[in-house]
Amino acid sequence: MNAPQNPEPAPERKSSPARPSPLEPLRHRQYAACWLTGILAHGASWMQSITVPFLVFEMTGSAAWLGAAAVAGQAPALIGNPIGGVLADRYSRRGILLAALSVKCAVAFGLWALWSNDALSLAPILGLLALNGLGATIYAACWSSFAPQLVPKAALASVYRVNSIQINLSRAAGPALAGWVLAAFGPGTAFLVAAICYAPFAVALALARPRPIPVELHAGTLRALLAGVRAIREHRGLAIPLVTAAVVSIFGAGLQGLTAGLAADVYGVGAEGLGWLVSSMGIACVLTGIAVALLGERVARSTTATIGIAAYASGAILAGATDLYAVGLAGYAIIGIGHVTLYVSCATSLQLNLREELRGRVTSLYMMGIFLGMPLGSQVGGLLADQVGLATVMTAYGAALLLYLAIARTWLRGFADLDGDALAEASAAS
Repeated sequence: MNAPQNPEPAPERKSSPARPSPLEPLRHRQYAACWLTGILAHGASWMQSITVPFLVFEMTGSAAWLGAAAVAGQAPALIGNPIGGVLADRYSRRGILLAALSVKCAVAFGLWALWSNDALSLAPILGLLALNGLGATIYAACWSSFAPQLVPKAALASVYRVNSIQINLSRAAGPALAGWVLAAFGPGTAFLVAAICYAPFAVALALARPRPIPVELHAGTLRALLAGVRAIREHRGLAIPLVTAAVVSIFGAGLQGLTAGLAADVYGVGAEGLGWLVSSMGIACVLTGIAVALLGERVARSTTATIGIAAYASGAILAGATDLYAVGLAGYAIIGIGHVTLYVSCATSLQLNLREELRGRVTSLYMMGIFLGMPLGSQVGGLLADQVGLATVMTAYGAALLLYLAIARTWLRGFADLDGDALAEASAAS
């Protein structure tokens, strides 16, 4: 009797590499230190961004002046973002961040000093806002490029989701704290607290030891920027996030500059009520940011972008539909859900389709669209609001977002280009 033949062994299955945890970046000490202290720094920015419009509206009673203040703070993005992007690809991103942070801190101290000496008027406010805007735009472009250097490449996709939690925690706490400080101690104390809150982040940045990156030498600033523009034009995975974020900044984020007027004229609440109105958006942003980070890649970015625009539009329409403060809080919370899902989808898609040596420049162009879109939306909205009312502007902007969503679903393939990952494809090919 023949012995049974041994069956051929089954071919070994190649185990796919384990996906990093959605919160993987926080396991790396230097990123965690910058992340935690960055909450304070971003909270300081929010405290200032609540206090200044409150003062401007108190001085003028005009939504148009609120729009002008937003333009003064954001228009420097036209210069600051491209410069920040080029510098970030040429020099130490940490050094540039520290310099930009120093400018923001100096502006906060300047506002405090002028207020303390009873010398704060519209002219110095607008001038200091412009200086702060220059520092803020350079800072924003460099931080988005610098954060990936604090973690291994495998955790790159998670960085932008975890960053959104950081930004939105400060969005939730900063305005509420600003409203309380304004009501209890006045604008001067709010400016002083904001200035002090930048210090811990500066220390964490100074102690960080980022991962080295390739540096591309450029013949000139213009040629360097054109290389970034060319990359965007040649890759829909870069172009669609940039265009979408810019449109939503005009008709969505642009409404934030008008919130002080909405709180006073439509809902009839003061500084503390204004702080909670913005904080309701921030709290929703935090919860949504955590959910988006934990879901990771299980939901397509095209889907979250669609949900984001729909929520942004619905929240704006709801907030403008009534003078009931409770309904306004609900509307701003829905806006917060839309804000996070849309911008995280766009930012993640952008960064996963970028070569490291272009990261600073392309990110700066993306941020420029956001920073210029916000004041444009605020200024136009403010001018319109003086004629037809803030509630009508809120509703009209929400309708504009729904129109863009319909266009995107029809002509932009439902945001399908957001789902690509050029970095992963290149890594697999090599």
